Amino acid sequence: MPRSVTRSSRPTRQAHRVAGSGLTLILAFALAVTGCSSDDKDKADAVGSPPPSPSQQSEAEANAAPGAKSMRLSQGLRKPVTYDDKITVQVTSIRTVRNSKTGPGEMTGRTLTIFTLRFTNGSSRTLDLNQVRVVARYGAKGTQASPTSYANLNDFYGTVAPGKARSASYAFDLPTSGYGKVTLGVKFSETHKVAVFTGAIEA
Repeated sequence: MPRSVTRSSRPTRQAHRVAGSGLTLILAFALAVTGCSSDDKDKADAVGSPPPSPSQQSEAEANAAPGAKSMRLSQGLRKPVTYDDKITVQVTSIRTVRNSKTGPGEMTGRTLTIFTLRFTNGSSRTLDLNQVRVVARYGAKGTQASPTSYANLNDFYGTVAPGKARSASYAFDLPTSGYGKVTLGVKFSETHKVAVFTGAIEA
């Protein structure tokens, strides 16, 4: 970068030329490093933009599942789990959707089951949600369902202040034949037992 001119409060024409050439070199270097050619831009447009990071999404966007159909929950799945410190975990909705997306990691054509969970922090301390783990099991044998990605769904992250709540959604490859018995386990800290929800999903 060119040094600033200190002899006068008004830059000379020569200083303008030096500054201009310096900016040109910086821009040329940046373009070379990032590879921002028109061909690369066309390729990027063809691939599509990656989903936004959790910090860029509103809660509604983080739980949106276009085309998903709401299902009814039995009492066992709807009943919230509240701990002694007034932290509550609850399954607020279950939806199903047929995945029509294609690409790496996509289960195209499979029916996915989406669980939306809510943490309510009724304690006097900040609640850390960076270690949340959700496991879904189904059927008489308790087969573990495979977690999947769908749309821009994001896991829980960050912290929740006292008196506040946060929701997130998790999609699983859980066959409808297993809807008669579903168990959802939610682990979020070493000092709290796993929140367990067991019941049926009804059409």
